[in-house]
Amino acid sequence: MAATASKPPLPPGDLNGTLQALVRHFDRDAVEHRKLIRELLDSDREAFYSCARDILKNQNDSRGCQYLVTLFVAYGLLLRALCDASLTKDQALALARSAVRVDSLADVSLAKALAESSGTGEGPVSERDAGRLMEILGEISDGTRILPSLMRMLRHPNPYLRSKAVKMIGRGSRSVRWVQNRLNEADPRIRANAIEALWGLDSEDARALLLTATRDGNNRVAGNALVALYRLGDHSVIPDVVKMADHESALFRSTAAWVMGESCDPRFTENLAKCLRDSNAAVRTRALSALGSIKAALAQSRQGEQWAVSGLMLDWAAAKNTRRMQVSVAGEETRGHPHILSTQFIVSESGRLVMEYRVLERLVAESMSVVFAVPRAAVAGESPWSRGVLACRPWKRPSDLWAVATYLAGEGDEGNTGPLDEPLRFTSNADALETAFQQPVARSECTDFWRTIWRSVRSDQGQSRGRRHLVLFSQNDPFRSAGNGLVSAVLTSRTTVQVIAPERCPHVEDFCRRARANFQIAESDEAIKRSLEMAYLNLLARYEIVWQSAATDPVEIKIRVNSPSGWGEAAIPQPLPAEG
Repeated sequence: MAATASKPPLPPGDLNGTLQALVRHFDRDAVEHRKLIRELLDSDREAFYSCARDILKNQNDSRGCQYLVTLFVAYGLLLRALCDASLTKDQALALARSAVRVDSLADVSLAKALAESSGTGEGPVSERDAGRLMEILGEISDGTRILPSLMRMLRHPNPYLRSKAVKMIGRGSRSVRWVQNRLNEADPRIRANAIEALWGLDSEDARALLLTATRDGNNRVAGNALVALYRLGDHSVIPDVVKMADHESALFRSTAAWVMGESCDPRFTENLAKCLRDSNAAVRTRALSALGSIKAALAQSRQGEQWAVSGLMLDWAAAKNTRRMQVSVAGEETRGHPHILSTQFIVSESGRLVMEYRVLERLVAESMSVVFAVPRAAVAGESPWSRGVLACRPWKRPSDLWAVATYLAGEGDEGNTGPLDEPLRFTSNADALETAFQQPVARSECTDFWRTIWRSVRSDQGQSRGRRHLVLFSQNDPFRSAGNGLVSAVLTSRTTVQVIAPERCPHVEDFCRRARANFQIAESDEAIKRSLEMAYLNLLARYEIVWQSAATDPVEIKIRVNSPSGWGEAAIPQPLPAEG
């Protein structure tokens, strides 16, 4: 049988054009084109490598390019290409990611080749290319499968490569104890990368080690620890970041600006504006970059879901200036309750940001009973308060009970005793409540304003479940003040009372002071509807924020929530000042 004559190699120009055409039209006949591409590789490997490398510089996800990557992996050309200076770092990284999709163990082979060249001056990877390859491995590998090779890299004479190995080992092992031992290293790069390896690890030991690292004498180590704690939602580091921005060392001030940029927290904007006037150019550059990051993050947040945010001041201890506020966050559309990190709350008092605060996560009761006390409407179902109550239905949990207590607005007690002992009709069916609002309520079934409150807080009124809450809309001010007996009954019942009114109501406000109830004004129909929604949302609060205020009198308090997935803001109604 006659031997098959080998084909002469194509001239480089012809090979390049032929290969480009085969890759471009690969899908026309994949089987035939694979055969022809392999023949080009066999005919002149060096020319093939150069042409294929250039094609992959601007690679896409076409099947033809994927096949070239497959050949690079199979024929041992991948390592050479990743170290090729004609490829930018981004191009080499894109090639490496494609290789991992072709061969899930590509990172293991690359790490082994790197370790074999470690500090020997021999092997397939030069020391000049080792740093680039380490960066690529850091992007394409989680470190778990290449730990043996990385441990060998710890003996490399180059401190930069050792520090990179430390970060990848720490990230792969997630061992706090191992990272802690690295903090004894004299080289700050190793300590800084060891701390960075803990980013995203949330455990008591990790938080304790990170807190210790914030006091490291090196700016990078301290900065990495601050970023890690901030991302875990540790709000206590916010003052530390601000303090670092005033450090006597320009290195620390520059790092503080970098941390602010990594946080994407708009409350640092004023501090960064100050950094823009720093005498050190590096600090100014970092500050400008950080402001850009914050601006971009805010734009991204506004692209996310808009959340309903409500808050209720729990007390106003003027003597100690302690402020306590419960906060609820829920989706406007989905009506779900997103989890918010402590660092994602931004509180301000009359425009002044609160930088030091505590956030406590509250346990929401499994069930509760809510009474909506509203005036008798002239036309059933068309009042802003009925629309407000019904708008709360998507937030209602199946286990919660609702009841409606209707009062006669503008009537005195005389002649309007009403059915004081008639039990409230609680229901878990939100649709039944809607039906009740659509039907007119007879005057004989209503009590006056104060008797309605008394009826709403009595424990023997209706079959309730869990703690009782009263959401009350006061259409106008009653003719007289509440009696001491009523105030005592409210306090004894421990009922949460929230009152909404369209204008100032002296008698109602006096009652709220004495009964420790919340009072707010909503002037328009839309504001009334929204205030009733937020009053109900307050009952589902999952967070409590505590801070020391610089103001002795009530001030305007606003709260914002910013996260990559959504945002929301609200002005918080202030409690009425205490008597005397």
